[in-house]
Parts: sequence; structure tokens; C-alpha cells
Amino acid sequence: MKILFLAHRIPYPPNKGDKLRAYNIIRYLSKQNSIHLAALTEDKSDLQWVDELRNCCQFVEIVYMSSLHRKLKTVLSLFSKRPLTLPYFYSKRLDFKIKEMLSKEQYDLIYIYSSSVAQYVLGVPGIKKIMDFIDVDSDKWQQYSKCANLLSRGIYGVESHRLRRYEEKIAKAVDHCIAVSDQEIAKFKSFIQSGKFTAVSNGVDFEYFKFDSGDYEKNRLIFTGTMDYFANVEAVLYFCKNILPLIKKDVPDVKLYIVGANPVKVIRGLANNKDIFVTGFVEDIRQHLARAAVCVAPLRIGRGIRNKVLEAMSAGVPVVTTSEVFCGIEAVSGKNISIGDSPADFAQKTVGLLKDDDLRNKLALNARRFIEERYDWDRKLKSLEAIIEGMKSRTTQEDLR
Repeated sequence: MKILFLAHRIPYPPNKGDKLRAYNIIRYLSKQNSIHLAALTEDKSDLQWVDELRNCCQFVEIVYMSSLHRKLKTVLSLFSKRPLTLPYFYSKRLDFKIKEMLSKEQYDLIYIYSSSVAQYVLGVPGIKKIMDFIDVDSDKWQQYSKCANLLSRGIYGVESHRLRRYEEKIAKAVDHCIAVSDQEIAKFKSFIQSGKFTAVSNGVDFEYFKFDSGDYEKNRLIFTGTMDYFANVEAVLYFCKNILPLIKKDVPDVKLYIVGANPVKVIRGLANNKDIFVTGFVEDIRQHLARAAVCVAPLRIGRGIRNKVLEAMSAGVPVVTTSEVFCGIEAVSGKNISIGDSPADFAQKTVGLLKDDDLRNKLALNARRFIEERYDWDRKLKSLEAIIEGMKSRTTQEDLR
């Protein structure tokens, strides 16, 4: 098949959640299909990755649009009835390029990666479409509104309402919808009555994130993630205020390393180079994982598959997380992952792993085994292949009528 793949961000390098999923889907589909990629970037340095993407894409079109330009368009759309996400991810140049691609090529399928780029192709007739929502963006904004200041709370609440209507519109217009977990699918089905939905989970490259049984720093905690992402920022602030002080009562020399690109000012302000360290961008996250005793993921927003958790489990670093994260992972609490929802429970589970080497090592080994058995990318993406094969079969039957 010839597939037009639309993405809201360039899917390379695969070093953060949405890019990681997009890249691995493209890589997988390219084995049996011809992939034509069109995507946006707000960083001109990303254009250097076009040649890398050509290793799995027959054609690549990456359009630069500055962050300032995006924000100006979004502000100007505040009083419209459309989701603010749409102007933020709309580029006239990308729209032109996509129309040009559609006029020159006969595509069998359009793969829409993120609802923000559905606006470019929803009205295109005669081509099957898959909508990869990834997760429920409208619900995510609703969760953001509960944690934000008064002004932001109102904006986020309005965006949630607008996006929900738009997600319903998309589901009616495409041939198949997918999301990252059964929990996300259930949320969609609570307000979308039509459309076909299937969960297609993320995986992890467990050959890259190899189990490291070497020396680690006994009282070293790690949090990983892009540190200008609202959910990550909220999680770290919550942990430092409510959980870390409880851990320090039992483990006074505990150290927290916040590892991830683009730390915002409030995160940088946490660093004291004594017990809290903020690294910013690192070339190789594995080096930091190898030195950590426990990975903490105290996220309270969103239910999607958390790549940071899967990667730590693959690398043999035991994870303490919340039910919000756990419900998107097929793990067993207490066997290959540890769950703590209240500050006291989260702290207790973390202290237990820091103080009990046998418990820590058992959880680490079980986690690695679990990843190898359940989270291979190719195995996870077979369900996507089945969806596409089903669509091809229906198209053939329609042509024979």
C-alpha cells in the first residue's frame, strides 16, 4: 500500500513519547508499505533528520513553523469556536504540500497521527483513513484545568469542551480510530457513540534499553521526561513538595535526579546540587538509568502508556508510579511494578525499595522479563497490521461490487 502519514511533529529522533510512537509505527509499516511522510517542526535543527527518515520513508516533507508564529495564531483564535490546538498546528505551507502530494500520488490510506493534523485531510474523499488519537486530548485538557491557575483553568476547560466535539467529528469521518490503551478507548466510547476503535499499545526497544545489573547509587532516585510538558512538571512539583520530604525522614541522604530536556524555570529552581539535581537534555538516558536505584513516576494526569516507565523497567530500574500510569500498562502491582497513590504510600513503596536490596532486585528482574515478554514493538504493532489488512479486504470487496 501507499500510505500518506501525517504527523503534528517530526517523528525523529525518537526521544520522546509522541515521536517514539510515530517513528516505530512508520518503521514497522515501511516493511510492507510505501510511506510518504508530511509533518511539522518548530525547530529548524530538526531538518537535519530528513535523511534519517528517508531510510524508512519513500518521501519526506517537513515544514518549519516558528513557535512565536504558532502562539500568535492561537491567541488570535481565542474567541473562535474551534479548538486552539488547530491553529497552533495549522500551516498554510504544509496544507499546500499535502494537497500537492494528494494530487500527484494515488494513496491507498491516510494515517493521521494526532487529532491536530486531521484538519488537513478530513474532507479528502475516496481514501481510507486511520485516526491515531494516541490518547484522549480533550480529557487531558480537562485534567490540566484542575491543576492550573484561575486564568489557565478557564482556557483549558474551554479547550477540553471544544476538543471533545472535534474528536467526535473526526471519529465519524474516518474509517478506523486507534488509541494507546483500552482505558483510552473506554474514555472515547463514553462520549463517542459511532466509529470503530482499537487499542494499539506502545512498545519498548529492550535491546537498546538493556538490563544493567551493575553498580548503582543506593539512594539515587530518577525522574525522566521532557521537562516543559505540563504533566511532567506537575508530577515533579508534587513529588518534591509532598513525597520527597517523607522519603527523607527514612533515607536522609536520598538524591533526586530530574533528567530531561527543556526544564522550565520552576523546575530549574528546584535544583540545589545537594539532594535535587536538574540535568536538562542528556545525550544518553541509559547512563542515568544505570546509576539509579529507583525510578519515580508520580504522574497524576493522563492514562496513556508512559514510555519513561517502560524504558526504566527494561533497563532493570524498579519503578514506583501511580494508578493513573499503571492503568495503561499490563503489569502486576507488587510483582513487576510498585504503585502508590497517596504521598505516604508512594514514599513508603520507594523507601522499601531503597532499603531492601533483595526486593529491589526481584522487582527489577521481574520488570525486565515482563518487558521482553509483552512490550516488543513489532508484537504490539501486529494489531495495527490487522486493522490495515481488514481495511484492504473491505476495499477489495467494495471494488468487486
